[in-house]
Amino acid sequence: MKRVVMLTAALLVPVNAAAFLFGGISDKKAEDMLAGMAANFENGDCRSVAEISQTLFREKPSSAIREKAYSYIGRCYESQGLPDKAITVYKLAYGLYPENDFFAARLASIYLKTGFYATAVPLFEKVLKGRSDDVEANSGLARCYASLGFLSKAKPYYSRAAILGDFGDLSLLKEYAAQMLRKRDWEEAALIADYALKLAPGDAALYEVMARVAAGRGDYKQAAAHMRAAVKLKSSGTELVLELALLEFLGGNYEAALSALPAAGTEHGALSLVIRGMALYKKGERARALEYFKEAAGSGQSFISAFAAALAKGEMGK
Repeated sequence: MKRVVMLTAALLVPVNAAAFLFGGISDKKAEDMLAGMAANFENGDCRSVAEISQTLFREKPSSAIREKAYSYIGRCYESQGLPDKAITVYKLAYGLYPENDFFAARLASIYLKTGFYATAVPLFEKVLKGRSDDVEANSGLARCYASLGFLSKAKPYYSRAAILGDFGDLSLLKEYAAQMLRKRDWEEAALIADYALKLAPGDAALYEVMARVAAGRGDYKQAAAHMRAAVKLKSSGTELVLELALLEFLGGNYEAALSALPAAGTEHGALSLVIRGMALYKKGERARALEYFKEAAGSGQSFISAFAAALAKGEMGK
């Protein structure tokens, strides 16, 4: 708390032209104090940063020195997990030094992390006007647009960030692919997932993406092949096993659908029962299929149960 008070007190020192013209600290001394702030910041000693800044601002440093000091104070607040305090510093500094994109970039980053996506958008745009090759700003703007539901707007910024990073940021590529999957942009999702698989060939999540892309294209056999790879790589994941069984069924491989299900077991709910029943029905084993439909209908699992009841009723009506 003391460090916060000291940093806040430093910010309350009046800023006016006369302070810079009369009785100000010498450039040499101010530069030395600023260097001390920089060294302490790098060492994670924000208490010392606060102490030096309090003294420095009382000495009426030049505008250029003050500008740099604000950056250390703001970053100290960030490192201490105080985004509201950091925002206060950065907003003040941005107002005083609107041409310094550092303050706009830090504000945008904090707003993105705290969920204020619409507020972050114009700040990221401001940064990109001056630095179109800024990877963080491109990816930040992409994330803002994606979080706001504007996936078409997000796409070019994800693309630029990936290209600028030479397709080397696995986390970004996985996020990009997932958002393109959400957009139902099968071609882009597959392309980016393929780049990511070159970096992490053993990543089950990427095979999940590829499976869902193939399913989106209507190629259920290919989708099942990718999902088999995902299941093999993932030590646990009942949902994936059920999804694999469903893809095998949709691809017409009923035996494979049935053989996939024992790993999930009927205890995993109505969906497993319904898939088993449908596969048996397609194989011509209608009596056994009806048993599974009835069991699923009685499980009380909302839509799936109702669907199973409809299947059972239809079969009994024959």
